[in-house]
Amino acid sequence: MRLDARAALQCHEYLHKSFAPACFDLTERAPESEMMRELKRQGDIHEVRTIENLLTKNLDILVINKDQGEIEKELTTAEALIKSTAQIIIGAWISSVCEEKIAELTGRATANDPDRVSRPDLLIRVGEGLDGKPRWAPVDIKSHDPINDNKSSKLYLAPWDSFLPTEGIETVARLDLEDAAQLAHYHEHLRILGIANDEGFVGVIGRDIETIVWARLSETALGLGGKDGDANTDYLEAFDVAKKVVAAAQARQKDPSLPPAAFSALESNAKFGCAACTFQIICERELKSHDGGAGHVTLLAGVTKKAQAKYFPEITSIRDLAAVAGLPKPAEKLQVQAQAWVSGKAILLDPDKDFLIPEFDIEIDIDLENSLSAFQDNGLTEIEGKDRVYLYGFGIHDRTVDRDWHSAKFDSFSDYSNTEDGEYQLLLKMWNFLKDQVAQAEAAGKSIGIFHYSSHEKTWWRNFARNHEGKAGVPTLEEVEDFTEDYFEDLLDYSKQVALGTTGYGIKKLAPKAGFNWQVQDPGGALSLLKFKEAVDPSKSPAEQKESIDWLFSYNLDDVRATFAVRDYLRKLTF
Repeated sequence: MRLDARAALQCHEYLHKSFAPACFDLTERAPESEMMRELKRQGDIHEVRTIENLLTKNLDILVINKDQGEIEKELTTAEALIKSTAQIIIGAWISSVCEEKIAELTGRATANDPDRVSRPDLLIRVGEGLDGKPRWAPVDIKSHDPINDNKSSKLYLAPWDSFLPTEGIETVARLDLEDAAQLAHYHEHLRILGIANDEGFVGVIGRDIETIVWARLSETALGLGGKDGDANTDYLEAFDVAKKVVAAAQARQKDPSLPPAAFSALESNAKFGCAACTFQIICERELKSHDGGAGHVTLLAGVTKKAQAKYFPEITSIRDLAAVAGLPKPAEKLQVQAQAWVSGKAILLDPDKDFLIPEFDIEIDIDLENSLSAFQDNGLTEIEGKDRVYLYGFGIHDRTVDRDWHSAKFDSFSDYSNTEDGEYQLLLKMWNFLKDQVAQAEAAGKSIGIFHYSSHEKTWWRNFARNHEGKAGVPTLEEVEDFTEDYFEDLLDYSKQVALGTTGYGIKKLAPKAGFNWQVQDPGGALSLLKFKEAVDPSKSPAEQKESIDWLFSYNLDDVRATFAVRDYLRKLTF
């Protein structure tokens, strides 16, 4: 079984379920999420744009016809790798057929790699070997910025008129490690076939399509000062483990009595973790039923797979974590999370600090929706298009009239033009609304506070000041900072002071603890992305657009109601 360039990055339980499907009830396997489909679509758009730009350069480029059959693509790839004059190959496909053809063309004994299949976006000729044959470096096209701010490594930035890595401008930074792992897969395959560059150069073309970001895999350091090795060594180790998991899963597929090849654990990786996985519902059920229903430790807020491996590698049960003695100091707060889960009671993470949420006569809760939030919420940056605010919900609660938050009045401002001016008008309306509410409350001698969940709202008001600077009514950045400092309260900051026995501190994790549920089905970023696309799609009928707009209106106002419900729940906690 040949594995592709993502195998070393994928969750082991994903590999287990993929290669031993007969051992699981996969009836609840979900389709690929709308968010991931959109991410792939935007990646395809960026790749087409990058290749179109590359083809305008005065370079010897060989494009392998993607409409050919797999065998034809492999044969064409082999010919290009060994016999062509091409400086760049687009769309290479390397597997067994290609390997056999390379052996035939070079007169060498077949050097095959039975473990890998490689489909790099580009292969770039970076010289010749002692045998006079070309040497190649893999290059991938990514729609994100491939450069990490980590200063532990060297990169070489080369424009297309001098595209070789040895001619690039040296800078201190690091390649994105997921990109490096995929490129290491291609490089290792080429090395086994005897056609890789000796220096281990790999490259990425990111958002800046005029530049190749080159790196030596051996110089792509992991950990502080490279204490955890380099990207190539890390990839080889991870790929070896993935091979073993796949082999064990394949054996279990034939004989289900064999022990599991892997076990479920919550994985937060944006592209290869639970949120992006079609097995999410199935694994979540397994995690909750772990150890007779005690639950798996990675369900706890803050307990990542890395934290578990570092602090209590032998403990997988929440029940056991809650009771164990002698944990290292950094793990004590994680143990409190386990104790809150087991007891069903909230526990202060720092019992020496008072827990007090400010109270005001007038409390306003706010929540905005921006067009690319589904990606950002999951830590994904490879997105095309302009991010715009299109909906801003609010609730106003006069607690001098009725202390019950359900008496609050809820509404929103919206603009679905998907234009810069539409966003400006929407945010200006909301800014003036909030300023007016503060002025009215203070004129009546009432205190007022504006609650939100996470730093998202403050970030967008800063964006408003920066992106629309100079337009009528737009506040300065200093005015935004002063206003938010005086009146905004981030409820997330208060939530994080308490262990609540939840899997995280997102509003959708906490709201059920407060007995609150959204009216729409499947509330979340992925579906809101789809609804927004439909709302602004001119090919949709007015009725279809209205249905999406109504869904977003309800979803957003329930986001606002959820912050009221969670705050009320937190205020009533006793410790």
